[in-house]
Amino acid sequence: MTDFYQLKVLEVKKETADATSIAFDVPLALYKTFNYKPGQYLTLKFNIGGEEVRRSYSLCSSPALEEPLRIGVKRVKDGLVSNYINDNIKVGDLVDVMLPNGRFFAELKKDNYKTYYLFAAGSGITPILSILKTVLLTEERSFVHMLYGNRSQDSILFNEELEKLQKEYADRFILVHTLSRPKSNWSDLWLSGKKDKIHRKGRVDTLAIEWFINEYPPYAQNTEYYICGPGTMIENTKKALQDIDVPNERIFIESFGGVTSSDVTEGIDNASLVAQLNGETIKTTISNGKTILRTLIDAGKNPPYSCEGGVCSTCMCKLKSGKVHMKNNLGLDKSEVDKGYILSCQSIPLTEKIEVIYE
Repeated sequence: MTDFYQLKVLEVKKETADATSIAFDVPLALYKTFNYKPGQYLTLKFNIGGEEVRRSYSLCSSPALEEPLRIGVKRVKDGLVSNYINDNIKVGDLVDVMLPNGRFFAELKKDNYKTYYLFAAGSGITPILSILKTVLLTEERSFVHMLYGNRSQDSILFNEELEKLQKEYADRFILVHTLSRPKSNWSDLWLSGKKDKIHRKGRVDTLAIEWFINEYPPYAQNTEYYICGPGTMIENTKKALQDIDVPNERIFIESFGGVTSSDVTEGIDNASLVAQLNGETIKTTISNGKTILRTLIDAGKNPPYSCEGGVCSTCMCKLKSGKVHMKNNLGLDKSEVDKGYILSCQSIPLTEKIEVIYE
C-alpha cells in the first residue's frame, strides 16, 4: 500500500487563476493496478528542500472513461506542496504516485435507480466531479442534484466541463451554483443562451441545503448524499441533512481541511512506544510534541501515511494499550474510534507506554 510508482505528467491545465489540474499517463502494464473508485485520491511524493513530503489529491477523472488519471490542485496559503505543484510541475515530469486509496467513494451499478445529492465547495469539487461523471455514465436511470459553492464566478473549478455535462444530461443532472462574493456582472454569465443556468448568492450552509432539497426533491426514493469541502461547510451540510431525518449511513463525507485547530494538549515526554509494523516489532520513545507517525519515520521505518492532516486515514492503526490524544480527526468515525483505531499522524501519548499495531 505504501509503494510508489513513477508516472509521467501528460497535461498541466490552468483551471482558474489559483488552481491547476494534472493528468498522468498510466502505462498499460499498470492499468489494473491503478484501478480506482469514483471519489478516491492519489498520494504524491516530492523532495522539496531536501525533505520528503507527501500530499493526497482527489481524482477528478472517471474510472468509467478511458482517460488519464487527473487531479485538481488549488493553491493554499503557505501550502508547501500545492504551491510547488502549481509553480513547477510541467509536461514530461516524472512524479512518485501511490496507488489510489480512500474511503470516500460511490459504489455504482448499471441497474441502479437512485437520486444522488452532491454538495461541494471550492476544491471539494474534485472527488465530487469524479462521482458525478461516473454516475451519469454508468447509471442511466439515476439522477444527480448538485449544489456547488465558490467565492466568485472566476473561482469555479471545471466550469466548462460542468456546463458540458449539464447540456448532455439535462434530463438527469441539476446543477446550482452559489457564490459568496459574486461579481457585479454575475448575471451576464446567464445571458446568450445560458438563461437556463441556476444560481444563487450565499454559501453552502444550512439554509442553502434546506432550500435546495425543497426546490429539487428526489426522483428516486433510494437517495445518497455526498459532501466535500472545508470543515464548516461539512458541519452545516450534515446538520441540515440530519434535521430532515436523513440517516447517517446515507451521508458520505470527505473533508478538505478548513478547520483551524486550537488544540494545546501536551503529551507525555519520552513515552515508550511499541509498534507492530510490516511484520516487525519496533521499540522506541516518543519525544515531547511528536506524533506516533513522526516518531516511526524518524526511526527510519516506513509506516503508511499520506496527508498528515488527520483527513485521509491512511496512517490508521490500532491502539493495543495506553492512551493517546488525537489533535485532529476527520478520517475516523465514532465506531472505529470505539474499537481502538487511531490516526497515528495526529496521536500523541497520554500514558508512559503506548502499543500500536498496523493491520
